[in-house]
Amino acid sequence: MFGWQGESKLVSYRQLDQHGIKQVVLHERETSSSGRPKAQSLHQEDADFFYQYDSTGGLKAKIPKNEIQKFDYWWKNNVKFEGNAKDNHCQRQTPLSEFEKQMGVKSCIPEYHYRWCIRPRYGCQKRTFNEEEWKIFKQTHTIDYGNLEIIYSMDKPANLGQGNYDWSSYWRKKASEQNLEVIGNINALNFREKQKPAVVEKIPTPAKPKKETVFVAPPEPIEVEPIKEAVKYSPLMIVGVIAVVVILLLKRRRA
Repeated sequence: MFGWQGESKLVSYRQLDQHGIKQVVLHERETSSSGRPKAQSLHQEDADFFYQYDSTGGLKAKIPKNEIQKFDYWWKNNVKFEGNAKDNHCQRQTPLSEFEKQMGVKSCIPEYHYRWCIRPRYGCQKRTFNEEEWKIFKQTHTIDYGNLEIIYSMDKPANLGQGNYDWSSYWRKKASEQNLEVIGNINALNFREKQKPAVVEKIPTPAKPKKETVFVAPPEPIEVEPIKEAVKYSPLMIVGVIAVVVILLLKRRRA
């Protein structure tokens, strides 16, 4: 079972036992026609663990699976398809889980192969559309459904070979399409709605004050009150003047 958790809009994968029964690979010794035990694989798994055995059948290690590995096991052992990618009858028989629905997984992915002409036998084109492109194309063109072929393919990750699939890239792409982001490591299959970037209020830069030309009036001349004549002359000056007068008088008498 997969589902949303809480108000924080978290999507996460958690597999529960179906009808209370674990899906476990039984590690039994099968016998051949001669009665001897068949060779047992040294590497086995069940829904929750990987098991490593030695050549005598003794358990060496029991390794817990991460959530992607658990989902991979569930998908391989439970999800059944009718048809294949090469025909027009690809249909998933196993209903989508709640987790898959929330992540935008589809039972099958349609591709639209269409041929159209501007006028009969002139300006003809062929193109393959995905679902969104086809919706847009139909809004601007009159469709001749006799020239339309719909090919259905399975909604699954890229095959890496040897039964391995690129689930990490697959779930990252699905998350991006659903406006979700990964919480922590992708192997945990935990997602949440993308957080809106914090709004930073811009503080306006204060405008630099304009330089103003200031005219300074020249200082007015200071009028100084004339000094009284009596204050201008010191006693020495008066004595000097008297001496000059006396000398002039004596010169006149001699003459």
